[in-house]
Amino acid sequence: MKHSKLMRAIIFRDYGNPEEVVKLVKDCKIPIPNKNEVLVKVECASVNAADRYIVRANYFIIRLVFGLFRPSKNKRILGMDIAGTIQSVGQNVKGFQVGDAVVADIRKSFGGGYAEYATVNTKYLVKKPEEASFEQACTVPISGQAAMMGMILCSINPGDKVLVNGASGGVGSFGIQIAKAQGAYVAAICSTKKNEAVKSWGADEIIDYKKKDSIKALIGKEFDAVFDTASFEYPGRYKQILKKDGKYVLVGGDFYNMLKVKFLGRFGRGSQKFMALTQKVEVTTNIKTVLEMIADKKIKPSIQKVISLKDVPDALHSLEQRTVVGKIVVNLNKEV
Repeated sequence: MKHSKLMRAIIFRDYGNPEEVVKLVKDCKIPIPNKNEVLVKVECASVNAADRYIVRANYFIIRLVFGLFRPSKNKRILGMDIAGTIQSVGQNVKGFQVGDAVVADIRKSFGGGYAEYATVNTKYLVKKPEEASFEQACTVPISGQAAMMGMILCSINPGDKVLVNGASGGVGSFGIQIAKAQGAYVAAICSTKKNEAVKSWGADEIIDYKKKDSIKALIGKEFDAVFDTASFEYPGRYKQILKKDGKYVLVGGDFYNMLKVKFLGRFGRGSQKFMALTQKVEVTTNIKTVLEMIADKKIKPSIQKVISLKDVPDALHSLEQRTVVGKIVVNLNKEV
C-alpha cells in the first residue's frame, strides 16, 4: 500500500459553533484496520445534520458518547457515510478485496468519513454498483437508507396517500422518490423557495409551512402515512389527518419528539401507529436496495453541490441555516 502515513481530515477538538471549532488538518494519522476491517481510500462523503448535532453537543447523550467536556481523541473526525476504494483488508475479512469500490455507514465507528482514509467493519460495508458514481453512492448510507427504512415502516401500497414533512432535505428527497416508485400519491411540506426541486423529485402536492399551518391546511385529506423528517410539530397533531389505520414515522429531527412518539401509538384513533426510526435495523440491506434503485434509474440522489474537504465547515453552517436542498457531497479529490 503506497501512501504517506499522514492524511487530511476534518476534525473538532471542542464542542460549539461548527464554523469556529471544525477545522481542516493535514497531519492526522492514517488508521490501521483490525482483523475484521478494511481500509478505504475515501473518494466521497456526504454532509449530514448529525454532524452539526455532534459538534454542538446540545444533548447530554452526545457528550456521554463522544466525551463529556470535549470530544475524545479517537472520535474527533466527523463524517458518517462514505464511498471509496479498498486499500487493504484485515486477516479475517472475506468477500471484499483490495480495489473493490465500496459504500459504508460508519456511525458505529463514531464517524471518520471526512478524511482521506477510513477503517470500516465489513458488517457495514456494501459493494458499489458500477452504474452509481461515488458522489451518488455516498449519499445513501445515512439519508437513503433512513428513507428506505421509513417507507418500509409506512407499509406503502400503490395508490396510498403519503405526506412527507421536511421534504426538501436529504432524507426527504429520497423519501419522495421511493414513495413515488412504490406508486404513492405524495404531498410534501416545504418552503416555497424549494418547491421546484421538490416537484422535480415527484411530489404531487406542496404545502408551504411558512404561509399556513400545514396540518390545519390538510384537515379533510386523510393520509395512509406521514413520513416526518423535520419534527417541527408535536407528533400527536398528525392524528387528525391520518386514516384510522394510518402510520406516522419520525426519522431524525428533534430528539425529544422522538421520545414522545414512542408513547403515542396507543393513543391514536383506531389502529393508528406512531413510530420513530430508533430501533435496530438491517442497515446494509437498505443501502443495497437504494443503490440498486439508483443503478436501475428508479431514483436519483439530489446533490445540491459538490465541495472540497476544506469547505465542510461552511456546509455545516448551510445546514443550520436550512438553505440546503437535497444533499451536499464532499469530493476528496477536489482541490487536493
